[in-house]
Amino acid sequence: MKITYTKNRLRDALDSAPPMMAATAVKQAEALLGEMQQECVARLDVLLAAFPAGLSGDDDARRVQVREVYETSRRMIGVATVAGIPEMDIAAQSLCEVADALLVRQKSDWEPLRVHISTMHLLRRSDIPEAAKGQLLVALESLRAKIAPAAPTLQTATA
Repeated sequence: MKITYTKNRLRDALDSAPPMMAATAVKQAEALLGEMQQECVARLDVLLAAFPAGLSGDDDARRVQVREVYETSRRMIGVATVAGIPEMDIAAQSLCEVADALLVRQKSDWEPLRVHISTMHLLRRSDIPEAAKGQLLVALESLRAKIAPAAPTLQTATA
């Protein structure tokens, strides 16, 4: 058996690149994050608009809609932090946990989902004071704890 090693093109490119000053690298990174931030804000707006206004139909249709709420909120996690709205990441994770708990119990209660979605719309607004954002997250945590008590929260996981 013959072992063949391929040339590491990434290492060669990095080795041949001129050194970059830290200040230049930081400026470039900030510019890229600024571009990404706007894309992420636009993506959040699309995802927020994708949430239903309510649940309808028979129990099976309602469970499918709860699953869609779960999937939409799951797609928001991480995007919101890059968009500059980390509180929405926490709300999206909480919404996922609530929707998951409802699905496991085969329930389709709209009210806790509606509260989460409405809160996410509020968090999206830039004129909400930081203290109010914290209060909204505390209220969501209380609601999540009632519906999905065993789920660890993002706040306690990072504390």
